Amino acid sequence: MKIDSHFHVFLAHAVDQSKSRYPVQYDALIDQWRNLADKEGIQGGVLVQPSFLGFDNAFLLGALQQSPKDLRGIGVVEANTPRTQLLELQEQGVVGVRLNLYGASNPSTVVRTNWKLIERLNECEMHLEIHHDDGLLNSLLLEVPTDTEIVVDHFGRPKTDTDFIREDSGIQKHANKLWVKLSAQYRTPQIDHSKVLDYWRNSIGDAKLLWGSD
Repeated sequence: MKIDSHFHVFLAHAVDQSKSRYPVQYDALIDQWRNLADKEGIQGGVLVQPSFLGFDNAFLLGALQQSPKDLRGIGVVEANTPRTQLLELQEQGVVGVRLNLYGASNPSTVVRTNWKLIERLNECEMHLEIHHDDGLLNSLLLEVPTDTEIVVDHFGRPKTDTDFIREDSGIQKHANKLWVKLSAQYRTPQIDHSKVLDYWRNSIGDAKLLWGSD
C-alpha cells in the first residue's frame, strides 16, 4: 500500500482558535482527502489529531469508522489517561498518541509529566508521536524512556542543516525504535531538507522514513 502518514480532519466551528497558529476558516473532511489520495494512488492514511482540537478525538474517530481497513489514527490524550481508555482507542484504530509540544514554555517538563502515559503506551504497543519547536528534538528525546516506539513529525524540525550532526545522543538513544515523517517542509524553510534527509537515511535508514502530505 501507498500510505499518507500525516494529515488532519476537522470542522472549523469546533476549532479552538486560541490554540491555532492561523485562523481556521474551512472544514477538512475525510472525503476531501480521499478524493486527493485516489488521484495519487494512495490507498491508506494516518489521521493525526491537530493541536487546536485538544483532547476531543471524536471527529478523528468518526473518520476512522468510515474506512477501518485502510485508515489509522494518532490521538491526543491527557497525561492521566488510564490503560483501559488507551485500549478502547486502539480498538477504534488509534495506533499512537501525539505530544503537542509546539509552543510549550517548558517542553521537557511536559515530557516528564507524561512518563506514566508513555509507559502505558509501551504496554499497549502503541507509539509516541512528537511535535515540537525547531531545534529541540535531541534534548526532548533524552527525556523519553528507552524502549519507546517514537514517531517524529516534520523532518525532526532542526533549526539548521547540521543540528543533528553536531549533537544526536538523544536520537541515537532511540535509533532502533525511531521513525521520522518527511512532511511539512514549509514549517522549516530555513533548512536544506535534502541535507537533513541524508542525515536520517544514514542514521536510521530508509525504512524508517515516512511520507506525509500534512
